[in-house]
Amino acid sequence: MKKYIIASLIFIIPFGIVQAQRGLISTKKLYTQKADMSEYQAKGAVPVVNGKVVFTKEIQAFARPKDYIYTQVASFASLRFEPNTRRGEWKEPNFFKNIDFSRVTRADKEEGVIVAQGAEELIFSNRALSQDYTQVFYNLTITISDGKVDLKMDNIAYVYEGSSDKTRLTAEEWITDEEALNKKGELRRINGKFRVKTIDLFNELADEIEQMIK
Repeated sequence: MKKYIIASLIFIIPFGIVQAQRGLISTKKLYTQKADMSEYQAKGAVPVVNGKVVFTKEIQAFARPKDYIYTQVASFASLRFEPNTRRGEWKEPNFFKNIDFSRVTRADKEEGVIVAQGAEELIFSNRALSQDYTQVFYNLTITISDGKVDLKMDNIAYVYEGSSDKTRLTAEEWITDEEALNKKGELRRINGKFRVKTIDLFNELADEIEQMIK
């Protein structure tokens, strides 16, 4: 596969100190085989639109004006996608690490659009002598209007540290129903953990934004 090359526009919104103190960087849940994996094994849990994996969600913020929502979300995004951000240690369940390519690439208050380039580690396991994780890259588009936020996460790809050649894998070739589920509809061992973590990542981002605009 081609080597993964990322070109980015550098644009960072100033930090929100109060929001930083509230700890708005995602905690990273380890991949575990839950008793109920139905959420991740459900057909269409990884949505595909025109051949591309695209996660979307509308978040309601009733009675909240556009300017208020934008200010809250912009503050969140400036912290959440700051490059080279690290919290905690590998052995801790709340370990978080953004890598160099993470950043806000567009912030337009008038149009109500914030676009972030995610680049971070997704941790599968962190034992003393064995660390299993992947780097994930994605675009998050946040569209803001009076009373709501629309999220879209797409252009998702991985560089798997567990692979000997560290090749780039796209979500389309790795976590869709066809690729991640076996004939019984169960998660495949390797692809499955990527599918679980990606679904969790989108849900965590949506939850964090929802908390900010309440």
